[in-house]
Amino acid sequence: MMTRTIDLQRVGGEAELIVYDNDGVVQQAYFITVAPVRGFEKIVKGKNPVFAVNAVMRICGICHAAHGIASAEAIEDAMGVSPPANGRYLREVIGLLNKIQSHLMHLVMIIPDFLGENERLNHIVSTLNVLNKINNILTKIGGAPTHPPYLVIGGVSKVPDDKTLSKLLEETEKLIDEYISYKKHFIESISSSEVLDLLKSKKYEPKKYLASHLFYGDKYSIRVDQIKVIRYEDLHENRPEEARENTSMIALYDNQIVEAGPRARLYKYYDYHNDSLWGIQEARLIEIELFLKRVRELLEKIEIGEPGYSKVLVYRSGKGVGVFEAPRGTLIHMVELDDDGRIESYRIIVPTMFNIPLIEDASKGFPTKYVDVIPRIYDPCIPCSTHIVKLKERCEN
Repeated sequence: MMTRTIDLQRVGGEAELIVYDNDGVVQQAYFITVAPVRGFEKIVKGKNPVFAVNAVMRICGICHAAHGIASAEAIEDAMGVSPPANGRYLREVIGLLNKIQSHLMHLVMIIPDFLGENERLNHIVSTLNVLNKINNILTKIGGAPTHPPYLVIGGVSKVPDDKTLSKLLEETEKLIDEYISYKKHFIESISSSEVLDLLKSKKYEPKKYLASHLFYGDKYSIRVDQIKVIRYEDLHENRPEEARENTSMIALYDNQIVEAGPRARLYKYYDYHNDSLWGIQEARLIEIELFLKRVRELLEKIEIGEPGYSKVLVYRSGKGVGVFEAPRGTLIHMVELDDDGRIESYRIIVPTMFNIPLIEDASKGFPTKYVDVIPRIYDPCIPCSTHIVKLKERCEN
């Protein structure tokens, strides 16, 4: 067998796929993350919870709001705070728009896998046009297209006025129709793609899916205590020398490898079944439409003049868990506050930690020539998943 190290392009962060192939077909694969650890769980220790929400949003420039929502939910759980109705609705809208952002940016990254150079540019421009409109809506609701500052402990700090809300509903309605037309055109354009045929023919469905909600997140829909985090070397005890270094941890659920993400959500809550690798991407395309329609529904629930957040925060000791369905799957934040209400400990489990073993397993039997598309189909977010830094002893002469 031949060993090949593929420097992955068009993924979120720095990673390699080490494959062992025989006659051009992958026999074994190792997904290796090489991004440096930034240590946000340590950065927030001893800090005010208000700082923590703003800080953990900076873990990622793609799933920024997802981390902010999970953090706020965990801290509210520890403090005993509940957002008012407007805050709950607007927070969900922010999270949905963030998922749409991520799905569209991911689509830009995989378009070159399906279309030739002459066709891809038009599709990328069309995708970015939809993305720009989503960014504009998020700016009006969250205060910015990334790391939305209106997302706070207790809800959302600013409720749109009547004129803005009417405009947002009008824009959302038009965007739903535009996206449905765009999705149809995209699927028709890639119908003759060799890579698409390979993804459709590769049947790969995990033994178990993990998801807590179709749109938001629900810590009571999963058993958080059944999530186990292990080191990469515990997953592959006999891994080859080339796969020795890895900065990511692996997450298991009920001691099993599970798939998190769009297909898992639709499988559990939307009666969706597609056991091919293409099913993962198809689920994203379906989700964008569902999310836009849900945004419209939530905006119609907003009560003008009613508050968007609980202004009084009682700083106290406590433990809390926040679960949110991020673009790539189930995201968990766990916090413990000391007697002064400051962060005593913080822990984050991200969906890519669940999906790394699936990326490796799904690569087996795939043509080596095209195998780099498999990590892209799962859309790993490496900055979120990096948790390991290797320390070496300093030698004194």
